[in-house]
Amino acid sequence: MKNTIFKYLSSFLFTYPVEERKSEVSGKIEILYTNGRYVLDTAHVNYSFGGLHRVFQVAFSRLRIKKREIKNALILGFGGGSVASILRDEYKKDIKITGIEKDEVVIELAKKYFNAGSYNGLSLHCEDAYDFVRLCTEKFDLIAMDVFVDIDIPDKFSDDVFLAAVNNCLSDRGILFYNLVIYNEKIRDKGANLYKQMNRLMGNVEWNRVFIQRTENWIFVCDRTKISK
Repeated sequence: MKNTIFKYLSSFLFTYPVEERKSEVSGKIEILYTNGRYVLDTAHVNYSFGGLHRVFQVAFSRLRIKKREIKNALILGFGGGSVASILRDEYKKDIKITGIEKDEVVIELAKKYFNAGSYNGLSLHCEDAYDFVRLCTEKFDLIAMDVFVDIDIPDKFSDDVFLAAVNNCLSDRGILFYNLVIYNEKIRDKGANLYKQMNRLMGNVEWNRVFIQRTENWIFVCDRTKISK
């Protein structure tokens, strides 16, 4: 018990390595214990429950997701389950969640350290998000697009086919969050073009900037309730 308490308190000063894995999809993946909780990191970015978790907390707060009526959610790039935990644990929303995660190693770690297998109503699929949305016929009240390979989003997730398919998965009153990390001018330009592209395909898209731990994220939000019919 004393060791557990000491580790918890000292984790606010030090970061403890817990487990390291190699993945064909994501490269090096680490489980770390810091600030009293486990986090899932790759070589260059947090995947779950660190800065990434805070980014979605901020974005969801700005759009008042806690008070919004949501029956189901689609998480593209499930990771360790940060977005699911915000919806279920923090907002207490008893909803159906569909999680898509291509990396088998990430799914294993999500179940081992973050109780990803314990949520009632969670359907977790080891599948490419691009293929899933193209074939999906279900409509979702909330979609979180958070697909990364380390710090980058593969180019195919910004093509017209994918964006149109994601848009088609939104319910009549649905809301989409598209997250990208801005770390150089090339990505900044790519993000600006993506914003224009999403507006062309989806309508009125809101541009949110979130700064967490010296990292800049752009969150593009398409809210069907704000789009004129």
